[in-house]
Amino acid sequence: MTVNEGTWVNKQYKIKGAWEIESRQGQTVIKFKDGFKTKGGPDLKIFLSKQDISDVTGKNATTNGIFISKLKNKKGDQEYVLPADIDINEYTSVLIHCEAFSVLWGGANI
Repeated sequence: MTVNEGTWVNKQYKIKGAWEIESRQGQTVIKFKDGFKTKGGPDLKIFLSKQDISDVTGKNATTNGIFISKLKNKKGDQEYVLPADIDINEYTSVLIHCEAFSVLWGGANI
């Protein structure tokens, strides 16, 4: 069952495709789909943030946020299963962020 879905807000780099949050068999899954594609980077990670995407920068992307996973691939459909102890309703946005260089690729409000 789809909980929420949308498109990406570009910050430092362009992100194509769409995202979806799905509840499936007791798990919450974030899906990158519809030809997801972005520029590669050295330390791209997925975070959930309690900040609105309009307020997030490369410097504050991990503040009030939680690391979910390294980005599996810079293009193509992919899924990220949230740990069972994370309540998606406590977060405002999903981010793609280069943690090593504090560069926010982009994200979306959920």
